[in-house]
Amino acid sequence: MVPTNPYGHVNEDLSVVANDARRKRRRRVLMSVIIISGFAAAIIILLSVTAGRFRTPKFRVRSATFGSFNLVNSTTTPSFNIVMNTELGIKNTNFRRFRYRRTTVDFYYREQKIGEAFVWNERVKARDTRKFVVPVVLSSENITSVSELQRDVNGGVLPLTSRSRLTGKFKVLIVIRRYKHVNMDCRMDLVIANRTLANISCR
Repeated sequence: MVPTNPYGHVNEDLSVVANDARRKRRRRVLMSVIIISGFAAAIIILLSVTAGRFRTPKFRVRSATFGSFNLVNSTTTPSFNIVMNTELGIKNTNFRRFRYRRTTVDFYYREQKIGEAFVWNERVKARDTRKFVVPVVLSSENITSVSELQRDVNGGVLPLTSRSRLTGKFKVLIVIRRYKHVNMDCRMDLVIANRTLANISCR
């Protein structure tokens, strides 16, 4: 007669319990992975949607001081050659820092270009305004309207315009980036008598 193990059914029961426990553990791990993945995907989708709502920073001329100031008030050939140290400002009202690329700021006298300033790539902190000074040489060399220049010099005010286009980006997490193009369009008056910028208006 072959001997039998009286505890065989106990081992079988323990094996079934262990298998059930392993299955339940795997289900819990799988559910946790699904929940965490779904939560992470929801955050990424939310950020990708809300990231497009960044407000466009403001890029403006704030003020200026002057270096050499050569102005000839002639009835035949009025001219000027002026070094203007221009304070510019980039205002970022968002809660992310703004990185911008190198660009130029062009200055015009009655739609005739008279100088340009260079802005180098940098960044603006969140909820901050970056202020910096750039030199620009304003020259009447290319001005063709001599009569208008003579009239403005006699009146003591040179109407100027500055224009630029600044490109930068906001970064969210690692892979999400939102680009913004910031246009400058400022009008101002150069008051000859006291060598100041007045009536600065930007849009």
